[in-house]
Amino acid sequence: MKIKWGSIVVNGSGKLGGHVYSKNRGGNYVRTLATPSNPQTPFQQAGRAVFSSLTQGWSALSNAQRETWNNAVSNFERTDQFGDVRQLSGKGLYISLNKELLLVGKSQLTVAPTPGPIQFVPDYTPVLSTSAGTVDFGNPAITLSEGLVYAVTPVLTQGTSFVKNKLRIMSAQLDGKDDAFLHDVIIDRYGPVPVGARMAVKLYYVNDAGQRSPGLTKFFDVV
Repeated sequence: MKIKWGSIVVNGSGKLGGHVYSKNRGGNYVRTLATPSNPQTPFQQAGRAVFSSLTQGWSALSNAQRETWNNAVSNFERTDQFGDVRQLSGKGLYISLNKELLLVGKSQLTVAPTPGPIQFVPDYTPVLSTSAGTVDFGNPAITLSEGLVYAVTPVLTQGTSFVKNKLRIMSAQLDGKDDAFLHDVIIDRYGPVPVGARMAVKLYYVNDAGQRSPGLTKFFDVV
């Protein structure tokens, strides 16, 4: 549970006493905490395996290598949901940056990098074609480079506008892939999707330091 204190509590996010506190377009809200089932899907197991591998990798670093990460945290400050600037621990920074690098097929870092330039995702108009079996982002500037990550939702209801908790990473090691590959990965995850179905996709880039660009989410109708 995260709480921001003022003269009284002014904001909150997380779990507390069987309830979840969060915020959407309508403002702050609270709902009853529901404990989801743990189906141990291949996707969940893969994510846990990456985290476990990185945790072991941190333990295997030399003291001098770990010190570079501890000293680098101020170079990678982040803004939390309250707009406050926060720093990860050295271990947290190591795991965070290397997780993104592994996603896009880049080598794991043992020494903390310096922040690099961040490439922003240009505007795009995604199209998933069931007849052609392809996915097209509708912008020639978006290439299937190894530094591009994309996440897709399952089929959405027409009134759905908040999709952050529905996006699932489909693939990231895209170098040399084609539009049919993207289509097949989505179908493998969610099954066949009907023409006219509404979905959303988010793209972001990862640079050589493991930093993510801001993601750009777009809605689309399957054709």
